[in-house]
Amino acid sequence: MVPAIYLFDRFDGPLGILPAVASLTHTEELGGEDTIEFDCMVAPEKGSRLLWRDPEDGAWREHVVVRTDEPLAGPVRVYAESSISELLGDFLEEEHLSAKTAAEALAAVLAHTRWAAGDVGVSDARHGCLLYHVNALAALRRVEEVWGGELECSVAVEDGRVAGRTVSLPARRGGWRGARLTRGKGLVSCTRTVLEDEVFTALYGFGRGLPVLDESGEHTGGYTRRLTFGAVNNGVNWVGSDEARLAWGRPDGAGGRAHRFGCVVFAECEDASELKALTEAELARASRPRVAYEAEAARVCGCGFVGLGDDVAVCDDARVPPWRFTARCVRRVRELGAGGIVRRLSLGAVERTSWSASADVAARVATVEEAASAAGEAAAAAAGAVSSLEDLSEMEF
Repeated sequence: MVPAIYLFDRFDGPLGILPAVASLTHTEELGGEDTIEFDCMVAPEKGSRLLWRDPEDGAWREHVVVRTDEPLAGPVRVYAESSISELLGDFLEEEHLSAKTAAEALAAVLAHTRWAAGDVGVSDARHGCLLYHVNALAALRRVEEVWGGELECSVAVEDGRVAGRTVSLPARRGGWRGARLTRGKGLVSCTRTVLEDEVFTALYGFGRGLPVLDESGEHTGGYTRRLTFGAVNNGVNWVGSDEARLAWGRPDGAGGRAHRFGCVVFAECEDASELKALTEAELARASRPRVAYEAEAARVCGCGFVGLGDDVAVCDDARVPPWRFTARCVRRVRELGAGGIVRRLSLGAVERTSWSASADVAARVATVEEAASAAGEAAAAAAGAVSSLEDLSEMEF
């Protein structure tokens, strides 16, 4: 059934119920979008808040209207994003997180917002990063990247309105609930996609940039080459898999197979042994093709629903040979209509368009952080130069 949508103005004032026409489409993915789309007869204002209860898990969800398409005739199309998007309007000028636990880092970021910190399921390991001139949502993503875990937002409702908004950081979202998708028992279709990512059989690993010290051992503010792990790996700065080389290596011109090399950067890592372990873990993922599955199901066997991050067992005996596997739900699109719920699930891997872009941003962020302390004196000098040029503009020649 189509859930009731409670409409509120931009300041959380109740405006009544906004009836959806035919169906509501909810799209969400790990570390990505959380949106709803639906048709209605009256256009809500931009920034209006939409509160609705998920018919599958009973959780309350809050979204904010960001766009409406209003034709001359016919229903209005409404597009809304999760209310966590309001953190795009909260700004952090400069926040140094040094030797903080994940709980401390999460609390420091949310202190700039009206959201509260919830449960933290990652370890108490201490890390650090610089949050410089970023919005609060980007800062949360940075915390997620440095400390690990997967952000999860929730709202509490009392007396018909939102009484609290919470951001938690579990080690991972979802789990095994016994969900099964079976051909002939609700599974409509299933498509397997081998992603276009490169397969590497060996990886170089690099850590944080090493600081430049003066003659007395004091940090000058600059950085040189990145940390490597050759000192704990027999002088070699890479790790490889011979099994992967034999399967995915390239011809070496002498009848054998050579490694396909890649590299990975862990900008927060300052220990060579830890860097080696992180690189080996990444090699285990990079040394085989990444595979994703798209499944459409009208019904889920074993449990009532598939949540984001849940493990799902898929059985399609119509294939030759039959497909029987378990994969994680990394994205789901649900059409909630009067005739029931139609689910389109992405299982196994995040599409390249999402993870490669985020990895590129992360690499640039790490570079900026390492350069930040070294840039202080240069920035001051540049500011002085600009001031001098401004003074020149007032002079006559």
